[in-house]
Amino acid sequence: MNNNLKIVITATFSSILLLASLLISSGVSAADFFTIGSKKFNDHTYVGPFNISNTKSKNAKSKLASDFTELQSNIEVNYHYQDHHFEVPTEVFSFDIDATIASAQSGEDNPIIVHVSREGLTTVLRQELPFLTLSDESIDAIAAGTEEELETGIMPRNIHVTDYLNSNAIPVEKIASSIYSMDGISTAFLNGLKALDGKSVGAFESVSLAELLNSTEIGVLSDEESTILASLVYSAILQTNFTIDERNISAVLSSTIQPGFEATLDIPANLDFRFTNPNKSSFTLRTDSSGGEIQFWIEGIPLYYEYEPDINEVETFQPRTVVQYSAFVSKGQVTVKKEGKEGISAVVNRTIKHDGQLIDSIRIAKDFYAPLSKVELHPLEKEEKSGSADNSSETNSSEQTNDNQNTGTLTDHNNQDQTTGENQNNSENQGNTDTDNNTGSGNNNGPSSSTNNSADKSGKLEYDKSGLPITGK
Repeated sequence: MNNNLKIVITATFSSILLLASLLISSGVSAADFFTIGSKKFNDHTYVGPFNISNTKSKNAKSKLASDFTELQSNIEVNYHYQDHHFEVPTEVFSFDIDATIASAQSGEDNPIIVHVSREGLTTVLRQELPFLTLSDESIDAIAAGTEEELETGIMPRNIHVTDYLNSNAIPVEKIASSIYSMDGISTAFLNGLKALDGKSVGAFESVSLAELLNSTEIGVLSDEESTILASLVYSAILQTNFTIDERNISAVLSSTIQPGFEATLDIPANLDFRFTNPNKSSFTLRTDSSGGEIQFWIEGIPLYYEYEPDINEVETFQPRTVVQYSAFVSKGQVTVKKEGKEGISAVVNRTIKHDGQLIDSIRIAKDFYAPLSKVELHPLEKEEKSGSADNSSETNSSEQTNDNQNTGTLTDHNNQDQTTGENQNNSENQGNTDTDNNTGSGNNNGPSSSTNNSADKSGKLEYDKSGLPITGK
């Protein structure tokens, strides 16, 4: 009998010691452990959002048991890795009532003691982020961070995986790049590349290209050089989830840049290119030039999705011909004073893929470049043409030297009718980019492309002040 009593006492004492060691490992002191049953909580004592004021530990435990049960059923924890987010099953999290009561201080706001299953969290992370090799140390860091986030008991909680990883946990990669070949690189252009190289773009940071390049140390960039730099950056940004806050295009698309990939920069005119990093990690801009090849790329930890630019709905618009009359042109001869250039429009989309599967396609902008009219000089003596829509148009007595002053005849190449057009000037042909509001705001420098091909039934065309054809009256 005495031996059995000794065994019971020994077993009970061992159990007490084991429980004490578990509580102490959770942050409960030995003194707190032996006074759990007699603790009394005064006014303004909270555990997370739960009020346990003016209760003893036994009653507080009973109340928290009910509160924690409800909290467990409503728990919502969203994990984020760059551009991807996912939920973790509630079974991965558990609330420790005893440790919470034991560590609670009367009259204070106290944290909830939460435990995150390392095994459960590892399973979820490897399923959602299979391309990452996360060590046990990294898993522990994410779990500990989650436990700290959940101490408040306020839902939902957003956990950014990258917040709890050291700099070497995930290798840095080149996530986007663009290349441009050019001859005769100027010193100012090289200085502009150096200003971009090494620029760190922090989490949620916005970047202004004009601010980076607006320096006396760089020098004066030509319009062409500014456009090339902005287009290099823009083309790479399309390959990421970065948001485009401001983008402008030129009046005339350069023959060396494909439609949809152009961005221009004009610091004196306050035309900028701006973008924002929406991720919780930083990225670095890099540049290089060698043998006339300019490279721009973005470095950082890899994104979850793949982003690609998709240019479609490309349309071209044939230029009109403006006929002017001059006494200096011989009879039967025609001199081309200004070559025309066809207009073009294109829709810019950004496709989102994962493992090669298309997830979504987002419209970025619709670019429009107005056609440039061809200007011909004809002899002063106007030739009669059969089927002419208007043979009574006024002619110039001599060649005018300023485009702003010329009143010419507009010829539609489709039907060869001639009508008198309004004055043309160099500011009439402005590029227009209609940018989607979800991805940023563009600078509208001209009318929308819906004003194209607007000849009326008689073939007569008129130009509004911007120089685009509108339906004749």
